[in-house]
Amino acid sequence: MATGITENDVWTAADALLLEGARPTIERVRQKIGRGSPNTVSPHLETWFRALGARIKDPGAFAAPPAIPDPITQAATHFWEAALAEARAEQADAYRERWQELADDGERLAMQAEQLQLREQQLAKRESDLQEGLRVATAQLAVTEERLQAAERQLRQRDDQLKQTRGQLQDAQSAVQTLLIEAEKMRGAHAQALEALESRHAAHERRWLNELDAERGAAKKLQARLDEAQLAAQKQAEQSQASLREAQDAKRTAEKAAQDARAEILAAQTRHAAMQAAETSARDALASAQSTLTSSRQNEQALLARLAAADAQAATLLAQLQQKDEQLNALTRHLMTAAMGAGEGNAAGT
Repeated sequence: MATGITENDVWTAADALLLEGARPTIERVRQKIGRGSPNTVSPHLETWFRALGARIKDPGAFAAPPAIPDPITQAATHFWEAALAEARAEQADAYRERWQELADDGERLAMQAEQLQLREQQLAKRESDLQEGLRVATAQLAVTEERLQAAERQLRQRDDQLKQTRGQLQDAQSAVQTLLIEAEKMRGAHAQALEALESRHAAHERRWLNELDAERGAAKKLQARLDEAQLAAQKQAEQSQASLREAQDAKRTAEKAAQDARAEILAAQTRHAAMQAAETSARDALASAQSTLTSSRQNEQALLARLAAADAQAATLLAQLQQKDEQLNALTRHLMTAAMGAGEGNAAGT
């Protein structure tokens, strides 16, 4: 709707058109005014036509100025009547067209009303479906939010567990580092102890071997002395036997000479006593040599036993060191397995 179009504007434009000899129509009135819509101009123009008859009866309503000649007035009256008839016909046509348009609009409105009713039904059904879908979506959203909150809680718990695991892993790594340092120190100490033990063992072994060699040398010397004593005793025995034979020979010859024989017998007895003393001395030397040899063998066995004990002690220390190394390796593998298990848990959770 145009702004500012009044009934006076329409009437003034229609009067001007009529005075100009033109038939007032909706389009001409709009062109005369320069604005306005047909829906705005049409009601005012209808009131202008309804009031036109009363205005024509009024002699002064459309009276020409006094200076206007009668022919002009007659012509104006003629044009006015013709314009009035044409305007009435045009108005009737406009009414019929308007009624037809209204009828068409009514049919269209009825169809549109029916369509709107169908549309409203569809919209109502659609609204019901949307509400149902909204209700289901709201329920699903609530379930999803609950799951999301549960997942967030689990995630926070996983984060807390991960932080604890990381702390434990750092503590374990620190403990492993400390254990490695201690193990390295223990390994160094064990290595030093083992080296010292091996040095002592080597020194003891050298000393024991030297002592064993010395004992063996002493035993050899004693054996040599024993052999020499046995040889000397054997020689003395042989000499004694020779002397005995000589004595027997002398005894046989002593029968011939009693005095010489007795003397020879006394000499033989003296030599026999010396031989027995030599045999006793040889036996004593042999017993002493055997005792010394037995003591040497006992010393050798004691040295061998001490050497075996030292070897057993060294083997025990080596076994303990290997056990410590195995425990340290097992602890390192356990800590590395725990660290790898914690890392796989963080990834999966993420």
